[in-house]
This record gives sequence, structure tokens and C-alpha cells, in this order.
Amino acid sequence: MEWIFAFLILLFLYRRTTRAGDRLAELKPTGMLRSPLFYAQTALLCALLMLMFAPAYLPHEQSAVVVYLVALITVITALLFVRRALKWRYPI
Repeated sequence: MEWIFAFLILLFLYRRTTRAGDRLAELKPTGMLRSPLFYAQTALLCALLMLMFAPAYLPHEQSAVVVYLVALITVITALLFVRRALKWRYPI
């Protein structure tokens, strides 16, 4: 049963990567790929990915958990604002 889920996830990832080139080809003429907002969004997505993998390495102290949650909420909020700014600046 697990192999079905693994196959579906791999199929989904394959479809996303094959369509990513088309999406980038649409965004290139607008200048969005060179925008500082786009770079900020990419950096925030990397930070969110790092924070998603961080709980396994956190100490079990209350202060570390609080700092982690504050950082996670801050990154998600900033990502939402940057995404909204990108949608406003480049309405594609």
C-alpha cells in the first residue's frame, strides 16, 4: 500500500517539475525573476523549509520551543506579505 502513495507522490513531483519550465517561461518577460521581491520570497521559502526540518533537533526546553514558534510564525507572516506584494506588483 505504501508503494502506491510513494508512486503518487513521485508522479505529482514529476508533473510539477515538467510544468515548472513553462511557468518560468511565462514569468521571464515580466521581469519578475529579477525582482528583489522574488529573491525575498525564495529566501523566505528556504527559511521555512529549514524551520520545517528543525523540530527534530530542538532541545526540549520551553524557551527553545517558544523561540522556534515565534520564528516560524514570523517567517510565515513575512512570506504571506511578500507573496501578496508580488501578486500586486506582477498580476499574472
